[in-house]
Amino acid sequence: MKSLKMMGIIILILGIIGVGVGGTFLGLGYAKNNQVATTLREQKVTVGLDAASIAKGNVVDTLSEATKASEVLGEHLQSISPSYTALLAGGKFDPTNLTDLTYAQGMNLQSYFFTAVIAFGLADSVMANGLFMAAVGVALILGGVAFYQIGKKLSVKQGL
Repeated sequence: MKSLKMMGIIILILGIIGVGVGGTFLGLGYAKNNQVATTLREQKVTVGLDAASIAKGNVVDTLSEATKASEVLGEHLQSISPSYTALLAGGKFDPTNLTDLTYAQGMNLQSYFFTAVIAFGLADSVMANGLFMAAVGVALILGGVAFYQIGKKLSVKQGL
C-alpha cells in the first residue's frame, strides 16, 4: 500500500520537525532562564535570603528567590507608607525628600524583581512547551514508522 507508506513518511517528517522545534524551544527557554539568573547574580542582591544563605555567598537568582525578594520589598514599602498616593498626600514627588526617594527606589527594585519573576515564568513555560512538542514529535516518529512498516507489509502481501 503506497498510500500508507507515503502517510508514514509524512508523519515521520512531521515528527522530526516536532522534535527539532521542541528542542529549539527547550534550548531557548534554558538560555533565557540562565540569562535572567546571570543578570540577577551580577546585581548581588540578597533581599529575602536568610543569614545562612547570605553567609554562603548566595544571591537572589531563582524564581522563588525573586518572588520572595519582591514580597520583602513590598513589606518594606508598606512600613514607609501604605501606598504611593498616601506617601505623597496629594502633593508631588519630591526628589529632595529622602522618604519619597527611598520609596521610589524601593518601587523600582520591586518592579525589577517582578520583571524577573515574569521572565523566569515565561522561560519555564517555553521549556515546558518545548518538552511537549518534542514528546509529540517522538510519538509522531513512532507512528510514522509504524504506518510505513504496515504499508510495506501490505505491499509485500499484495505483491506490489
